[in-house]
Amino acid sequence: MKLKTIKTILSHPLNQNKKISALLTFFTRGVVIRLHRHPIVYPFVENTSLVVEKGMSSAELQVYTGLYDLYEMFFLMHYLRPEDTFVDVGANVGVYTVLAAGVAGSQAIAFEPIPSTYSKLSRNVAYNGLQDRAELLNMGVGDKEEVLVFSNSLDAVNHVISSGEDFHGDTTEVAVNSLDRLLAQKHVNFLKIDVEGFEANVINGAPEVLARPELRVIIMETNGLSDQYEFGQNYLHDKLLSLGFAPYSYDPFKRKLEKLATTNPQNTIYLKDIEFVKSRIQMGRKISFRKQLI
Repeated sequence: MKLKTIKTILSHPLNQNKKISALLTFFTRGVVIRLHRHPIVYPFVENTSLVVEKGMSSAELQVYTGLYDLYEMFFLMHYLRPEDTFVDVGANVGVYTVLAAGVAGSQAIAFEPIPSTYSKLSRNVAYNGLQDRAELLNMGVGDKEEVLVFSNSLDAVNHVISSGEDFHGDTTEVAVNSLDRLLAQKHVNFLKIDVEGFEANVINGAPEVLARPELRVIIMETNGLSDQYEFGQNYLHDKLLSLGFAPYSYDPFKRKLEKLATTNPQNTIYLKDIEFVKSRIQMGRKISFRKQLI
């Protein structure tokens, strides 16, 4: 796992010209995180912070890289406005939620099913003073109301245990419901879904939300994990295309969008009403990051 993490850090776009420095950060901060008895607060973007402790792999990657999902995270900060509502399905410890509510100033609704991870999400929101802008729900999201079994000890890769999965680790039962029910009275402008392969079930439970004209952006994990469930990645991609969304890549330094022929290997930005989106990101304020404005 450590070798994989090192490869991830060294291949990150922000570390291409500073690989030695990135390695030093990984080893020094990694040791501190693992040896320190208490959570550590690290500066994040602008006036936000992340509270990190041993075992929080997604938060650690932010510490080692600056912004792990560089393109998607900058797109979020360039696009969102204070009057918008950002919905974070599979919030984990709240990295995207902190950026949406703490940097962009938007309202955020964050779903995290695992109780231990939810407590860390709540801590990050509270430390940044975002309780008035972030609504947190300790539950899962799927295509209907039910109770599902989730893994409980895999940190950022906890997931719904599928019927044919041979899993022997710790599990927990979690209440699940659909976005159409959970967001019936909400305006949703930006949807992020990262549920370790269960994305198609989330989409299938949200036809009304997805049809709303104000929802123009979906960021979704597209690394093929959905193929282990009933609906695979090809189904998911075709479903979004049929709803009027198209896949794009984003260059935050040029604020340029480029339409893709297929999905990205990790996360994909799906957009509709593209001219509106382009105008939005061009007019978005510059973000202070690593002593420069982007």
